[in-house]
Amino acid sequence: MPIPFQISNQRLRYDAQRASFLNLSARGIDFLFQFVSMVILARLLTPADFGVFAMATPFVWILMTFGDLGLAAAVLQQRDLNEGQASAVFRINLVAGIAFGGLFLLCAPLLGSFYGDPEVTQVAAALSLMFVFSGFTAVQQALLRRALMFDTLLRAQIAASLVSSVMAVTFALKGAGYWALTIRALADPFVYGIVVWTSTGWVPTRAEWDDTARALLRYGRYCIGSSLLFSIGRQANNVLIGWRYGSTELGPFALANRLLLLPAQQISWPLGQVMVPTLSRLQGDPDRLKRWYLKLLRLVTFASFPPLFSLAICADDVVHVIAGPQWGHATNILRLLAPVAALQVGYASTDWLMRSQGQADRFFRWTVIDTTASLLGCVLGLRWGAIGVAAGLATANLVLFLPGFAYAAKGTTIRLMDALEAMLPCFLLMMMTVPAVWALRHFIAQDWTPFPRLLLTGVTIAAIMACGTVWMYGRSVLNLHLLRSEP
Repeated sequence: MPIPFQISNQRLRYDAQRASFLNLSARGIDFLFQFVSMVILARLLTPADFGVFAMATPFVWILMTFGDLGLAAAVLQQRDLNEGQASAVFRINLVAGIAFGGLFLLCAPLLGSFYGDPEVTQVAAALSLMFVFSGFTAVQQALLRRALMFDTLLRAQIAASLVSSVMAVTFALKGAGYWALTIRALADPFVYGIVVWTSTGWVPTRAEWDDTARALLRYGRYCIGSSLLFSIGRQANNVLIGWRYGSTELGPFALANRLLLLPAQQISWPLGQVMVPTLSRLQGDPDRLKRWYLKLLRLVTFASFPPLFSLAICADDVVHVIAGPQWGHATNILRLLAPVAALQVGYASTDWLMRSQGQADRFFRWTVIDTTASLLGCVLGLRWGAIGVAAGLATANLVLFLPGFAYAAKGTTIRLMDALEAMLPCFLLMMMTVPAVWALRHFIAQDWTPFPRLLLTGVTIAAIMACGTVWMYGRSVLNLHLLRSEP
């Protein structure tokens, strides 16, 4: 039997620790490449170039939720899976990827007409290839994640990030404009898929259409609905701003959103990819599930809340240093979205909890509520432009933060007060970090240039977090094992 199908709980703690470290490393390397390339591209391209690309991509991500029909998520939480069942899922994914790629290609002219910009048509037509890449790779990637084989995924991510970043900068230097961003979006999944296919050690065989395969399809049905609604809620802001105000207004919003997504994703996405298959193995052990989940919640909020909330204070320096003075309009947008990113990192853990326990139906119902609130915030704030949309998103996330935890924990031994207690350290540390950053900017470095002031701000945040970590957790925090005390 190929290694991706050999699942065991005997060394679950060790496997989860190793997988978390490898996945965080992969995201960190990807962040480095994306950050460096973004800094370079922001100086080589115009806000309008970013705006054209941002007009086409929301529809890609929305339709991409159909690309695997929710079956990749179904594979992650399935405890018992054989090659025939995986082969059945692969065939469905491949056909769906090709079909949706062709559909998006045919619809590309409609997107250009919607925005009144023929350049959007060209970008959308090229991005249709992403659906085909996804159809070929989704199952192999899900099998590797399910088996916690993140060393293979780490190699794939390094290769994909390196090649796509170099290609994007090269095309930008040659004056390709928005095509540089398009090339990066296509090169990344293409190279990633090549490495995954050559490393996984599994090739699809004869498909088995048994009860397990049908159960995967049922689970995928709810997942695809949840993913579709989630994508609509998250991409509607770009669509509405681009439709109402054009690429010039959308460019700064897209940049600010990207500046926040990069650090936030380095925490929530890597751990989520590890914890859904890990927590799914604890479905029959509610007490252990509770301990693991609360430790994970404490970890992600402790690492994200202080720096992301502090970003609202130093947003002007971040935009100036990373993108340049021509992107000043993105500063106030970044101030409003910074708390949103922090909340979403903690909020993402509710997704892990529900999906790992096979509660796709409940996750779907909550996604309906979340998407409705996000859309309402975007629509109400649209009259004030990108700033208004950012304010609407911030309000929606703040309102749903605590109810989301209460809903996700229903039916488990986890209570809302348990979640609040787990997040208490991050709130205490945030109350120390944010005032310190404000005082630094207004009383010490108010006349400094942006780069040294931002550097000092980063050092201050890091020092406070290090001291706070030792103070709250003691010397044991120096041990890097994520769940050290867990048997």
